[in-house]
Amino acid sequence: MSKQKSGLGSGLPKNANDAEQSAQVELYNVTLAESAEQREREMTFGEALKADRRLIMYSIGFSGTIIMEGYGLALMTYLFTLEPFNRKYGVLTADGKYEVEYIWKVLLPLTAQIGSIIGIFVTTPCTKWFGYKWTTLLMLIFSATLIAMPFFAPNIMILCVGFFLQGIPWGVFQVVSPAYASEVSTIQLRPILTTWNNLCWVIGQLLSAGAIKGFSVAFRTEWAFRIPFGLQWIFTFLLAIGIWLAPESPYWYIQKGEIARGRQAIVKLVRKGDPSMAEEKLALMQHTIQQEHMKDAEIAQLGKWERIKLMLKGSDARRTEIACIAWTIQAMCGSSIIAWGPKLFENSGLDASQSLSVNMALPAAGLLGTLASWWLMAYMGRRSIYFYGLLVMALLLVACGGASYAPANVSGWAAGGVLTVYTMVYDLTVGPICYSIVSEIPSIRYRAVTLSAARGAYLGSNLINHFLTPKMLSAPSEGGWGLGSRTGFVYAVLCLISATYTWFRIPETNGLSARSLDILFQHGVSARQFSNATAAQYEQLDREKNTRLTNTASQNSVFSVHAVSSKAQ
Repeated sequence: MSKQKSGLGSGLPKNANDAEQSAQVELYNVTLAESAEQREREMTFGEALKADRRLIMYSIGFSGTIIMEGYGLALMTYLFTLEPFNRKYGVLTADGKYEVEYIWKVLLPLTAQIGSIIGIFVTTPCTKWFGYKWTTLLMLIFSATLIAMPFFAPNIMILCVGFFLQGIPWGVFQVVSPAYASEVSTIQLRPILTTWNNLCWVIGQLLSAGAIKGFSVAFRTEWAFRIPFGLQWIFTFLLAIGIWLAPESPYWYIQKGEIARGRQAIVKLVRKGDPSMAEEKLALMQHTIQQEHMKDAEIAQLGKWERIKLMLKGSDARRTEIACIAWTIQAMCGSSIIAWGPKLFENSGLDASQSLSVNMALPAAGLLGTLASWWLMAYMGRRSIYFYGLLVMALLLVACGGASYAPANVSGWAAGGVLTVYTMVYDLTVGPICYSIVSEIPSIRYRAVTLSAARGAYLGSNLINHFLTPKMLSAPSEGGWGLGSRTGFVYAVLCLISATYTWFRIPETNGLSARSLDILFQHGVSARQFSNATAAQYEQLDREKNTRLTNTASQNSVFSVHAVSSKAQ
């Protein structure tokens, strides 16, 4: 290895009382790391795609766990339109139909979200001890055993408990998947691999809508909803194979001081037969971690809660805030209406069969929107897409609310058409871009914890949605407020508030490496001024400052030696 310019990453000493070893970065070639970073910036998308095919494959495997979550959560709300499900778990209403009581419509998805929150809190210690790979495998095994509860549930109480327990591994998947994708991907591929999580969510919703529609036609018995539950065993088996073959995140090894194993993981990720690329990536990862080391090495002496408090101070506090609010915006921009689409269509005048048919268009539109977002990100930055997406969604939600004033025979179809366009815009902008933003914003050392906090904020917001959205959509005879499609007016206001926050607080991360983001956040640069040029300016200032400090320290040392010599004479 060249000795032109080296860095010694021993900034964090080991703490014997801490189970996690502190980051011990061996002597590495800084020149190689900087050239690797520059090469990543200059690489075209086609070159990155060719060089990192294996990396893409493994990252997609981790993101596939989101399909399970999207499928399971969508299944809960779609089932409320299924007659055999209502007959099994509902009560007979005054109009002679079976209907699941409002309290259970709230509790079934709500308990799954509570389970997800627990899963999020479990993620940080699990990934700390076992890494991303084994944490995901353990949760897949746990999930496979829990599928039996809703599949065989004799009553709605057991069904509710089953959903709660299934939510725990879903919460873990929500954090691990974007964290892994962000850590292993290059600058050119990062937006694709992080937003792939949203596509997986949409795929899960599409599969769920197709399963419910297909089996509701094929069966008029309990198998119409039990078979869709059982399909989750197939997902679990296929995902477990993919995760087993994938390497652990190299960052996880390097931060624990296991450089040799980190190198092995990188070799498995990069193009076969290219050891020079592996060494470049290793040096760049070591350099990024070294950039984040605290100058006085105080992190290593802190306990768990002190570290969390530290995450809420300085530049890390700003990064935590942005990640949390960005994911909260995704939850509160009206996206919850998509999940309750069949109920909205029914209360707007369509029958159950028509509602399920129109509902099929929503995830299909979402799929097209997410695929188009990859093209859009090549021409626009994350911040711009997020901002303008919220403005367009606000207009569409106003149009959705206005559909309620149309004649009764067209109101349902009008609401369905507007909501389909809204779903496409959401999955073109806020839906996928949110994953990219929250994956890129956190620092390396706090990534898992920050993503856990951010996803917790998202799920906390969704708890509110699970109470309010069905209440607003449902008719008064079902215990609701009877707003129907006018619920769009409420969420349109929230979209405008979110757009205002985006303009002032969410920075542009497009084309910025993890090290450049560290520099910009550490210097408190305004969200509207984030760029590679600004990062380079501050990096140069830091170098000049360090040079002056080094020269001053050397001069002081010389003066001290001279003073001692004079005294001795």
